[in-house]
Amino acid sequence: MAGALMVPPGLQDLIPVSHFYINQTWNHTFQNYCTYDLIGPNGHRVYEAKEYREFCGPRMDIRVQNLQGYNILNLLLPAHFCSWESTLQVIDASGHLLGFVEKNWSFSAASFDILRPDNQLCLKVQGPGWGEGFMSDQVYQVLSADKSFAVGQIIRVWQGLGREMFTREDKFVVQFPADLEVSMKAILIACTLMIDLLDHERRRQHSHH
Repeated sequence: MAGALMVPPGLQDLIPVSHFYINQTWNHTFQNYCTYDLIGPNGHRVYEAKEYREFCGPRMDIRVQNLQGYNILNLLLPAHFCSWESTLQVIDASGHLLGFVEKNWSFSAASFDILRPDNQLCLKVQGPGWGEGFMSDQVYQVLSADKSFAVGQIIRVWQGLGREMFTREDKFVVQFPADLEVSMKAILIACTLMIDLLDHERRRQHSHH
């Protein structure tokens, strides 16, 4: 799975890297949508992501752009009438479907399947169980399709009690093999954004009860 093969447009920066940082940002106090800086291993910002909301629109709609303002990824979680859609579509700048992130429903731990466009299972992402990650990093293990070996990790970074209580800016690290296929790296980054947005969705629902 050489990362240099079949690189979707705009994702060349993912070819050599083995990890990426994702920092949530808030541009003003009353911002009610999520924005993110996607940062390379050298600490430089490479991409920006923004959540879009529309009445009766998709459940989640995220656009990832390079620093020149060109879209390089579209992440879409459609909303279907009378259903609770949980499969995120990951689409490149040319409109080609790279694959899916499918959430599995479980009372013990959140987990996700990373799928190719033909629904072939490539990777599984297993979240922490109950009580794990309390006042510490929350680690999501990236596993092979049969769960026989670890491929990487998605880590929600614990920032200390003070920052966790008084800031909304979540921080993540995504780790994967440097030679992993670039489209798979992109989908793991998409999975990270989905994890964070689902958490924010849950918080919004609880605040309205």
